[in-house]
Amino acid sequence: MSLVNTDFIKSYITAADPWCRSHGAEEGGTDLSAGMLYYALAYSLKPKTCVCLGSGGGYVPRLMRQAQRDQQIEGSRTFLVDGTLQVEQAKKDIWGEPCWVPEDSVFRQNYPEIEIRLELTETAFRDFFQPQNIEIDYLHIDADHHYEGAKLDWDLFSTLVPDHGIITLHDTTNYREPCGVYLLIDEIRAEGKFDVINFPIAYGTAILRKKQSDGRPD
Repeated sequence: MSLVNTDFIKSYITAADPWCRSHGAEEGGTDLSAGMLYYALAYSLKPKTCVCLGSGGGYVPRLMRQAQRDQQIEGSRTFLVDGTLQVEQAKKDIWGEPCWVPEDSVFRQNYPEIEIRLELTETAFRDFFQPQNIEIDYLHIDADHHYEGAKLDWDLFSTLVPDHGIITLHDTTNYREPCGVYLLIDEIRAEGKFDVINFPIAYGTAILRKKQSDGRPD
């Protein structure tokens, strides 16, 4: 007996995703590793709207959407934003590019309802998310890994996350040049507006939530 369906994981979650290794998993494997965090957050918090910024193989948005499916959250939506078509080749040479773009990819076949926006995150924010006043219950940031790009994504999209919302950042323990997400985590901690838990799983995943009262009377 097991709470985890290994056949499903291999067929839907890690299938045709070589990038899931950056989250501690393996392509076609059964160990979700950090993926269990993403699924558990989405399953337990029941977010109506999930947004994933950047994904090499679609690992995080698969888990976000699967949790919404499993909880049967009415009207729920999961968005994946990736600017691969506009990213300069120099950055692709460093970070690579997504494997799920073709419409017949395993990711898009298994999760056709995930709403994909093939544009830079800043463009998506200015032209889509902000004008439509989309409130993001669960935000995952994993697009530009340079400090400036990660900070821009944080500065823009964190404004759409309500007090009850959750944000995860990836590559938080990746200290190889030119990755600078760990610098952003240091900065957020220093500002003191968010609670931060940083898990050193594979390339690192941090969970952040706005600091708030514990509800006790004065």
